[in-house]
Amino acid sequence: MRLLATLTLILLTVIAQAQKVSGKLVFQPGQVLSVNTKSTSINLINAMGQEIELKSEAIADHQFKVTNTTEESHTLSHEINRIRLTSEGMGNSIDFDSQKEKDLNGQFGAPIKELLGNKYSLVIDGSGNTLIAMNQGNATSSDPGMLAQLLGSINEFTGSPKQGEASFFKVLPSTEVGTGDGWTNTIDRNGSKVEEAYSIAEINDNFILINYLANSATTSKGENMGMEFTINVKNKTEGKIMVDRTSGIVKEKNLKTTSTGTASTSFGEIPVNTTTTSVVTIN
Repeated sequence: MRLLATLTLILLTVIAQAQKVSGKLVFQPGQVLSVNTKSTSINLINAMGQEIELKSEAIADHQFKVTNTTEESHTLSHEINRIRLTSEGMGNSIDFDSQKEKDLNGQFGAPIKELLGNKYSLVIDGSGNTLIAMNQGNATSSDPGMLAQLLGSINEFTGSPKQGEASFFKVLPSTEVGTGDGWTNTIDRNGSKVEEAYSIAEINDNFILINYLANSATTSKGENMGMEFTINVKNKTEGKIMVDRTSGIVKEKNLKTTSTGTASTSFGEIPVNTTTTSVVTIN
């Protein structure tokens, strides 16, 4: 019995060690990664005792192209190919598609054209940290408040990360981790500090499934029908991230963000509650 128990323990230890993974990324020269990002938001605003619901959805198709890859670093270029926006609430509606000429000549045409022109190149290290970032267009839109609200989580891709920051591809730590292991990270996203926590939920031959939790606070400004407002909210994001086991590249993100705070207007403070669902898939 003692020998059997010892052999079983040895076997379990070997299996556990075999299921350790690290954040080493593997790209292929000339590889094109097609990314689809969809962000759906429901905003509930309590104004003068009346609850107002605002719905919006943003979809972006963009791509990363690998222009050079070595053991120590990878060079990628990024561009946005298409942006679609829909919004409805307070008697107003928006239906925008960057592939339609009439939409590009309308209200959001100019800032969307800027975003489509915001191509950039990245040099990242072997685990996804940014070594060099080079923007080829304007880093921000000429209408950042209103557009930022409509774009939602798509904002993550509209500008390059700063030198030293984690790129989109940085998920796993540089050290080896196994099922149940966790780690934390702090990033600056569009001027907001984001505290992130990760843990390994599952490892198999094909993918690594990661639990994700983040907390942050954001401030944004906007204008509607001539009335300016400032929104201050606290955000909590939870969800799952799927990473390809062989390459270490993110394949899918499914995240849900709950935001609570206030909108400061000329009429006073208005409570704001927002739920945003974000889905990112990479092929």
